[in-house]
Amino acid sequence: MAVPDSVKCDSNNMGFGSADSMLAALFRGANSSMPRTPNGLARSLFVLTSCLTAPWAIASSPESLYARMGGTANVTAVVSDVIDEAASDPHLKRSFDKVNLGRLKRILVEQICELAGGGCRYSGDSMHDAHAGLGITQAEFYGLVQVLKDCMERHGIAIRERNELLAILAPMKRDIVER
Repeated sequence: MAVPDSVKCDSNNMGFGSADSMLAALFRGANSSMPRTPNGLARSLFVLTSCLTAPWAIASSPESLYARMGGTANVTAVVSDVIDEAASDPHLKRSFDKVNLGRLKRILVEQICELAGGGCRYSGDSMHDAHAGLGITQAEFYGLVQVLKDCMERHGIAIRERNELLAILAPMKRDIVER
């Protein structure tokens, strides 16, 4: 099976034009045009494997993603801005009503630290339990993703690290979105 011409592996984004297209390729949503067949899955896995085994992928950074994102100080600043912006955005704020924003910020920094190899232990609830009954929509989920992307860029997190974090967080969508 050949890698499709539309997919080019490179060191910045694994061949996808943006974090959005990488996430879409890895975690197809309900509105995907790609067939959900064993052959479609095999094609996706082949493309991903081809990109991951490219020569640039073999020499990985000795630092964790967390360190490359700027460590605790920068991740804390990003999370704080994300929560503040989302909690005041008319399209997103309903999910943050009656939420202790200070605790939420602390827990999210802890979660990102653990997921990105920073050595922390996440002590919060599962994503399913934390979001159960909130009725979060796909539009709200993607709205928060956009806020996160914008905040990471503003805080100087490089595209490679932004894409890596988004790829780590993307599978949580199925536990967060209810409608």
